[in-house]
Amino acid sequence: MAGRTSASTGTIVTISILIFLTLGAFVAFAIFFGKFNDAKAVLARVEQENREIIGSERNRDDIRALTAQAGQSAEKSLVGFLVGERQRLTQRITGDQRDTLATLDSKLQGVQGADQPLVSMITARDTSITALKSEVQQLGAARDQALADLKNETTRVVSLTDQHKKTIEQINTDVGAARTLDDEMRSRFENLQKELSAQVERARTEKDEVESRFSQQVRDLTERNLILEAQVASLRGQRTKDLFRGQDEASLVDGNIVSVNEVDNTVVISLGRRDRVPLGMSFSVYSSGAAIRPSENGDYPAGKATLEVINVAENTATCRVTSELRGNPVIRGDVIANAIYDPNKTYKFVVFGNFDGDRDGVATPSERANVESTVKSWGGVVSDDLSGDVDFLIMGSRPLLPPRPDGSAPLEVALEFQRRFREVERYDALSRQAVATGVPVLNENRLYTLTGKTPAPLARR
Repeated sequence: MAGRTSASTGTIVTISILIFLTLGAFVAFAIFFGKFNDAKAVLARVEQENREIIGSERNRDDIRALTAQAGQSAEKSLVGFLVGERQRLTQRITGDQRDTLATLDSKLQGVQGADQPLVSMITARDTSITALKSEVQQLGAARDQALADLKNETTRVVSLTDQHKKTIEQINTDVGAARTLDDEMRSRFENLQKELSAQVERARTEKDEVESRFSQQVRDLTERNLILEAQVASLRGQRTKDLFRGQDEASLVDGNIVSVNEVDNTVVISLGRRDRVPLGMSFSVYSSGAAIRPSENGDYPAGKATLEVINVAENTATCRVTSELRGNPVIRGDVIANAIYDPNKTYKFVVFGNFDGDRDGVATPSERANVESTVKSWGGVVSDDLSGDVDFLIMGSRPLLPPRPDGSAPLEVALEFQRRFREVERYDALSRQAVATGVPVLNENRLYTLTGKTPAPLARR
């Protein structure tokens, strides 16, 4: 009985222990299961927060590098490390660790180069500052040089001012002396002027008396001069008539044709060395002396031919025929004439005007020398004045007179106009004087007709 009781008690105790252990296990399981659920909920929340903070980028190399850096930093966590880095970066850039990227963009808005990286912008800014500093240094050096130049110029101006003052003082002294001298001279001049005025008045009175006497004498002499001019014109006209317009045209004949050589187109004339015929002398050929009769206008007819002396013997001369009228050949017995040539007399000429000696259609005063040279080479004498012993007046074309210059024209233009004006006046005066005194006038064509020498036209290129 006792055995069964002990066994039952042990069984009960064992069962009790098992029940207690089972109950403890159950309680422990319930507690552990509750904590497990809490831990699971915390883990889900942490994973959700992690996904919000860092998602699939967790496995990127740069994220792992940042995580490693965060582990070595004071913040330990990646977020704390990144927040600290941002604060330090904004503190370094803007000076305020609370600034954000949006705040930084707002502050950089309007800044030149803000679209570039800050380091590039800072580098460009440093380069610009360096260039500006260099330019400032150059400008400073230029300013220092300008200040030095200004100082030197100021010193020079002060020196010139002092010299100018001394010069002004000297000029004032000289002006004062000159003014004193001028006052003295003015006083003397006024006295002299009064004296001269009295003398002029006396001279005017005497002049009026003398002028009255001379006026009467001039009137008397004028009447006598008119009478003498009429007599001279009459005598001169008679002489001209005898020379050129008389009935004896043979007076213009200088010689005649001795023989004709048609082979070499030459002739022999009856003038030679004894008659002072020079080489190059030209003659006009006429059939007789009566053929040299002038027209009513005083123009002489052209000859039937012209000759040029090419060889001179004692009593004869050989001439080549330089021109000849067709159908009217030169024959033996024809007469020759040259108005400039006379073996028994030296003719005197006045040559004036513009001539066309080279036959280019332009008459110039310089070509007058050609006519004068021809006259002299043929034994004539050229004179400047139309005196009483002049035999011929050779007149070229009238000189051209340019428009009268105004007051603003240069002095050279005014002087040239005066020179040409005097030439025109002399041309007209010679023409009037020749008509009044009866001196024969030969224009350029008459001269060439009566001498048989017509210049060859100028060769044109």
